[in-house]
Amino acid sequence: MTGKTPIIAFARAPEAGKVKTRLASAVGTDGAALLAGAFLRDTWSSLAAVPWARPVVATTGPLDSAIADVETWDQGGGDLGERIERMLRRALASAPAAFAVGTDTPGLPRRLLDEAREALASADAVLGPCDDGGFYLLGLKRCPAGILAELPWSQADTLARVKQRLEERGLSVALLPAWFDVDRPEDLARLERLIREARIDAPATASTFAGLPRLPASPATSPRITVIIPTLDEEARIARRLRELAAMPEIAEVIVVDGGSRDDTVALARSFSGVHVLEAPRGRASQMNCGAAAGTGDVLLFLHADVALPPDAGRWVRDALSDERAVAGAFRTWTVLDAGPSRLGPLLHLADLRSRYTALPYGDQALFVRAEAFRAAGGFPEIPLMEDLQLARRLRRLGRIRTVQASVKVSGRRFLARPVYYTFLVNVFPLLLRLGVPPARLARVYGDPR
Repeated sequence: MTGKTPIIAFARAPEAGKVKTRLASAVGTDGAALLAGAFLRDTWSSLAAVPWARPVVATTGPLDSAIADVETWDQGGGDLGERIERMLRRALASAPAAFAVGTDTPGLPRRLLDEAREALASADAVLGPCDDGGFYLLGLKRCPAGILAELPWSQADTLARVKQRLEERGLSVALLPAWFDVDRPEDLARLERLIREARIDAPATASTFAGLPRLPASPATSPRITVIIPTLDEEARIARRLRELAAMPEIAEVIVVDGGSRDDTVALARSFSGVHVLEAPRGRASQMNCGAAAGTGDVLLFLHADVALPPDAGRWVRDALSDERAVAGAFRTWTVLDAGPSRLGPLLHLADLRSRYTALPYGDQALFVRAEAFRAAGGFPEIPLMEDLQLARRLRRLGRIRTVQASVKVSGRRFLARPVYYTFLVNVFPLLLRLGVPPARLARVYGDPR
């Protein structure tokens, strides 16, 4: 694509009592209006810094002092779908592609805009999913009349319905990594944390936060959980894992990090709406560190593709971390047959004994960690084996690691291959590691951990 590409930022005039009303319970109507104005300024600054972009603000009224020296278009009447379509059609009249974004994603990373532009090199449309079921970006190369008519807005299935409509009209659709928008008080707390950790750049919003009342913290509020799944040739399991996670409302974000699969693992993962698929050098440590760097949750949960969480996993995570002294936690394991009966079935649960007594969990226990503790511990050490145990040792220096009473279901494929040998290894290797045996030597004995 050549030339400047229009990016249209949709914004309401920042009037108290008319914008961001769901935030008023935390910051008041005046505070909500101030934040709306700050979001707009940060969004405009982000778009203006993109060298290939021609930023435009589509507004419902005068912006007054919220922002100056910008190109503005009047959204006109109708529902949100009509207004988005009207603005995109106007932009496409003079450009080969155009994007629509909201202004409630201040500090939207430049990489997502660049990925959107790249996606339109081979697709007709691109969508950026929000973790609440909506979208933060829509890009089109053509806009058939009525393409967004009579669609649901601000619903859990908005993204899915828009994607379906685009495909019904013959447009190929690419999906970007998931991001978030700010609609609720808990979203504000998340945004404030990301700004504080310098993970997003939103100076106007940061300055406005400084003058607002402190957001109330509620111990009953569930943390936002990012699930990170390292994969390598897991086409037989990945779809089942992602379906299970999609049914858990407590899971805010799912990131699959592939290490070079030669089967359909990546294609299957990308077929799930809202799942962020990354690629990293092969190795669980490097793959999980890559996913952690991209994750935006308060808690990072590392899940192997052959491990199934209990349906109420989110509640167990919340309860474990309600203890302020706890920095991490894990589940017990319950090893199961992958397919069909086996004469070794009665012995399967020998593999579960360690999860009942250890204070340092293995990775197949679905380790979950406060995001700030994970970063303070330096992430997973890049070693070929026992990276989970080494991280747990680092985390224990920072606080408690809680093993909850619920169990994850773990594939018995490795145990069934060599039951006595496997049981010996998982129980003795931690001791050998503490005695100074190099992880590389242990990895040669253990074999491919996949």
